[in-house]
Amino acid sequence: MDDFIYRALIAAIGVSIIAGSLGCFVIWKRLSYFSDSISHSALLGVALGLATGLGINFGLVIVGGLFATLIVFLQQKDFWSSDAVLGIFSHISLSLGIVVLGFIGDQNIDYFSYLFGDILSITSKDIYWIFSVMVVVIFLLFINWKKLLLLTLNEELAKAEGVNKTFYELLFMFLIALAVSVSVQIVGVLLITSLLIIPPAIARVFSNSPIAMIFSSMIISIVSVLLGLYTSITFDLATGPAIVITLGVLFFIAQFLPNRGS
Repeated sequence: MDDFIYRALIAAIGVSIIAGSLGCFVIWKRLSYFSDSISHSALLGVALGLATGLGINFGLVIVGGLFATLIVFLQQKDFWSSDAVLGIFSHISLSLGIVVLGFIGDQNIDYFSYLFGDILSITSKDIYWIFSVMVVVIFLLFINWKKLLLLTLNEELAKAEGVNKTFYELLFMFLIALAVSVSVQIVGVLLITSLLIIPPAIARVFSNSPIAMIFSSMIISIVSVLLGLYTSITFDLATGPAIVITLGVLFFIAQFLPNRGS
């Protein structure tokens, strides 16, 4: 097996663990629109990373973190509804990303791969970045598990317990920004949200506890990405769409399984 396929397989596992774990909170907190907004900001992160020479990964983290902070700040204002804030940021960031990429105008840049993913272009450096992010995400989720879960399940009780809602919202949204930064090459800017919400949506069908749902989501994400990668290589398809179609097939199959609840 060629080295680039090995790198793709390793990267797929790392990203699946990140997305599978964080995606459960996205489902529980009904933040799929938020994750979609942050994923749209990824195009601007890619553009700025290329334009400044900082690199795509740092561009994605900087822009994603900045947008997440601004979204949390504006959501504190009673004047704006959450869906309005997310809609505004989603379209502004996507448009800015397209404009900046247009100014760069480098013919050597494969824009299609940023939009829909190109897992076979993963390098060893990318793998180090992915697994570094994975360690950070799992560690922060582990040490903040009880407070994040309490805020998710019962916000009023969390406030009564003295949990700082704003801090943990910022923390979680920063983790989403990190997840987006490592998912661009796997499924692309336009399809990142699917990697965050479909695996936990499938896992929810037959999981009976939060912990079970997270582990199930990770496993489903890994299996789906690997199957999508195999399909992509076998039939010479775009990687991102192949993975999302695989997720879609598994989602519909899951609807016929006994529902154990979550």
